[in-house]
Amino acid sequence: MESTVFLPPLAPLKPYQIAAGLALARMTAMMLVMPAFTGLGVTGTVRAGIALVLALPVIPLVAQSVPSLDLTPGTVAMLMVKEAAVGAAIGLVLGVPLWAAGAAGEILDLQRGASLATLTDPSNSNETSVTGTLFTLTMLALFFVSGGMAVALRVIYDSYALWPATATLPQLGPTTGLVLLRLLDDIVALGLKLVIPLMACLLVADVVVALLSKAAPNLNVFDLSFGVKNLLFTVLIVLYCAFLVSYMKADLALFDGMSRRLESIARPPTP
Repeated sequence: MESTVFLPPLAPLKPYQIAAGLALARMTAMMLVMPAFTGLGVTGTVRAGIALVLALPVIPLVAQSVPSLDLTPGTVAMLMVKEAAVGAAIGLVLGVPLWAAGAAGEILDLQRGASLATLTDPSNSNETSVTGTLFTLTMLALFFVSGGMAVALRVIYDSYALWPATATLPQLGPTTGLVLLRLLDDIVALGLKLVIPLMACLLVADVVVALLSKAAPNLNVFDLSFGVKNLLFTVLIVLYCAFLVSYMKADLALFDGMSRRLESIARPPTP
């Protein structure tokens, strides 16, 4: 691609400029989707700086394949759009365990009748439940403390072997649609696994209150049920924290298999 922007001494830097744009497109799109960044309010200049730092190791690799291609401005724009889509797909796959924690809190708040008590997330401009926010922040803390970011970065860098930055379109696998739909199943299944014991206790409380309402028809069963379940939740969540943390760590172990999941979405390019 001919360009008058580069002076002759700077012309060798043109492949690195294109490679930097492609790498930043994938990293930025991944950060826009993955809860590890959106949940902590990483936006604007900070997000761009982090994306640049994460993309630096792959820029020389991408730049090696740029000179062999006949790149026009339209082709570069198309590749950047494709890289953004690939980064969003990677963010979706990596975000499953973190979204599961938030879903667990949402389910638990719905079960105990506290779904109306919401918090406003200023970074995403949406409302989240109190317990969902607590579980999400706990999962994020465990993610960074247990070295999950290093594993996630390895998955991102390995994705360049599956989906090269200079390839026009990724070679989708035969089960791509099912794998993407299964992400929703995984979020709900992991979320339920985290809170099934607490939900069982709250269900028992509902049954007990229902039996009391039969014995005392004048009893305000709705107010009593709400108070009993929230009091029971307050006591149980303290006792359950030790088990909850271990379950969350088990969910984070799914990051070790994320590369295989990405490979089931897209096949490596044929030589």
